[in-house]
Amino acid sequence: MLGLSTETDALSLFSAPVVKWFAECHGTATEPQREAWPRIKNGENVLIHSPTGSGKTLAAFLSALDALYSDMDLEKQRGIRTLYISPLKALGYDVERNLREPMRGIEEASGALGLEIPDVRAEVRTGDTPSAARARMVRNPPHILITTPESLYLILTSPRAREILRTVETVIVDEIHTLCANKRGVHLSITLERLEQIAPDFQRI
Repeated sequence: MLGLSTETDALSLFSAPVVKWFAECHGTATEPQREAWPRIKNGENVLIHSPTGSGKTLAAFLSALDALYSDMDLEKQRGIRTLYISPLKALGYDVERNLREPMRGIEEASGALGLEIPDVRAEVRTGDTPSAARARMVRNPPHILITTPESLYLILTSPRAREILRTVETVIVDEIHTLCANKRGVHLSITLERLEQIAPDFQRI
């Protein structure tokens, strides 16, 4: 699988609704996407290093979305499957462009193809999230949680809240270069190891 490099081969890794949306919205994949997708689909831990605007975040999110939309038993399961961590508090732009927009597009594409897909839910948890919303997430966790390193730490320190993280399969850490040489990076590394204790062997992107 790691030998895949052509446009057709890279997109063939995904389900029909994902392929339809991506082809209509983006046309062709970038080199980082073509290189990353086979490795991500193969279950490897992957570091994507490329210039701004080359589609790194979408490369990570699209594989996670494809797995969720392909799981017809998803709505019967409880717990977060994909965890997206960004050190930037202003998550709105990245989340809209790389998550909300693809989700809407994939759902529309599945309808156009006459295919049924599960209802995938994504929510944001930061220091500004109201307590009522945080409690609701614990009662009814989303499939995708977008959060910051500090908020993830707080979730893991709560005996009740951390239970929703036991089902995590994929962790996406964005803007990792801003964390590598400072205390936030050390703190996040420890937090991820704590997560590993309750959700062993999750994939790191």
